[in-house]
Amino acid sequence: MTTTANGETIPSAGDERLAYRGVGQRMLIRPEIVGMLAAVLLYMFFWGVTQPFGTAGGVATVLDVSATLGIMAVAVGILMIGGEFDLSSGAMTGAMGIVIILLVKETGELGGAGLSYWIAIPLSLAIALGIGWLNGTMVERTALPSFIVTLATFFVLRGLKLAGSKIIVDQIQVGRADEGRQYEFWQNIFGSSWERRDHIWEARDGVYTALCIFGGIFILLALYEFSFRRSSILKPKGLALLLVGFVGIGAGVGLLHILDGTDWLAMLVIGVSAMLAGVGLGIWRYETVPDRGSLTLGPTVLQPIGKAFGFLAAAVASALFFDSANDTDILPFVTEQGLRAILFLGFLSGAIVFSLVSLSRARMVSPVAQGTVLGLTAVVTFAVALFIQSESQSAKFRSELFGMLSILALILAVWAVALLLFESRRFEDQNADRTARRVALLGGVLAIAGVLTRLLFSIQAEIDAKNPSVLATFSIRIVWFVLFTAVMAYILRATPFGSWVYAVGGNKEAARQIGVPAARTKTQLFMLVAGAAWLVGILLAFRLNTIQAGTGNGLEFEYIIAAVVGGTLLTGGYGSVFGAAIGALIMAMSKQGISFAGWNTDWRFVFLGGILLGAVVANGYVRKIAESAR
Repeated sequence: MTTTANGETIPSAGDERLAYRGVGQRMLIRPEIVGMLAAVLLYMFFWGVTQPFGTAGGVATVLDVSATLGIMAVAVGILMIGGEFDLSSGAMTGAMGIVIILLVKETGELGGAGLSYWIAIPLSLAIALGIGWLNGTMVERTALPSFIVTLATFFVLRGLKLAGSKIIVDQIQVGRADEGRQYEFWQNIFGSSWERRDHIWEARDGVYTALCIFGGIFILLALYEFSFRRSSILKPKGLALLLVGFVGIGAGVGLLHILDGTDWLAMLVIGVSAMLAGVGLGIWRYETVPDRGSLTLGPTVLQPIGKAFGFLAAAVASALFFDSANDTDILPFVTEQGLRAILFLGFLSGAIVFSLVSLSRARMVSPVAQGTVLGLTAVVTFAVALFIQSESQSAKFRSELFGMLSILALILAVWAVALLLFESRRFEDQNADRTARRVALLGGVLAIAGVLTRLLFSIQAEIDAKNPSVLATFSIRIVWFVLFTAVMAYILRATPFGSWVYAVGGNKEAARQIGVPAARTKTQLFMLVAGAAWLVGILLAFRLNTIQAGTGNGLEFEYIIAAVVGGTLLTGGYGSVFGAAIGALIMAMSKQGISFAGWNTDWRFVFLGGILLGAVVANGYVRKIAESAR
């Protein structure tokens, strides 16, 4: 094994363990990859069949529903990675909400303890952690399955909520949270919200566009760094071409805004400029490909291409056969236009899957084979965009979806040319990977900032037009969800405790033999779930002001489903925090999407069951592919 001057680690011949894994292979080994793809497809589906789903108001509603669900899904997912279950987690959320209200409610015949929130909040947390400690201790001391122990706790909490509420307040609902002292202070922390129409920023759209463009550019730069081999000598002419391309892209975007986004000349300017920028970047920083190889594809590449075209033909046929304007129910919960969207998206998803398979196989043949297949994919993607623009009656399909697919086709075309011109990386390059990660992080932050700018602020024109999305309200619960997910992700990935969680979930006895405090770790995981239930209970108390005795009962299964959809194994030892959070978003999109579409909401459980089964099958399939690629 040798190390070059630019940081490349080149293994000895035959040492496949140190061979470089491309971006696609790295993504495959991530537990949350299936959840991410499912979230994108589900969002696109409901965006297509509902009116409010893509608006700021629709996004706010989905995020609000996913917030409390996501906090618990993350905690339950970590517990499942550790090899255990907690069936009391749902009932515990309602119980903690009732406890906090009873602690602050004024004393009296139908009152509570009358404590200040400053005392009640830490006291209720201690109660929750005590329940979690009891669950973990019982599991470890009795060696009973956690399923049985926490099922018993579930029934105890359910009974205490119902009987205790009747005894203390003589009814099955406990209120009111606003009777507690210092309520206004804690309301800002656990119950405040951001009203979009109250925050006007006329420069919003310009800032949003600039942030998203620069974010996308930085992400593409990172992909170049991950994918191509650095040159030992930087070539200034490539940098000049890159800058010319950036200027051209900016000019093209400006033309689109001036010409209302419909001018083909502006699109041509953007396309040519993007190609110049991509080629210029490659000339500047990367080695040219020494041997492009042959275009001999063979049946292994042609077969998935044929299947992709078959699915694409089926998608087009379904779009032409059904009426896009007919909102009559032809299935128990699906209109004709809804079924059209379902079939089109389903067949299109199949085409995408087989296209990815053909690209993966073409990569093993030669650069020219991979570039050719990718170029063909770009052409077909743009053709699909044109088809959607011509056949759709909705303005958002003709403009927004057409624009997104056109941008995707352009990126694929630029990448296809880059594969033909520049040498792909085959070995590790620590310097390049470090730079790529930093640039990708910067791009992601800019893109997220751009989206948040569009969501959180309004402009006077929207208010004057009485646009429904102006009424969007973003709750502080969303912030708690993001913060909790971020902290848990850091703990699981960057601390010894996170390593212990994976160890005890994979093999508890082996973990104990190498010094991992297995019993303590599992007990702490149960306490983590209880702590999350305490947080959700407080958020519910400040949101609802009054908690029903049955609040939370049965939701533990939704937490488990969200974790599994996000890639967590039921057997333990495998999963991620972000996967569980994405699973919660998928659940929220499913619930709200069905409601937004006007379908019979009684069928939502059928929908959720299908998502769970599909996610388990897809996760297993992708994991096999990832293991075979290692």
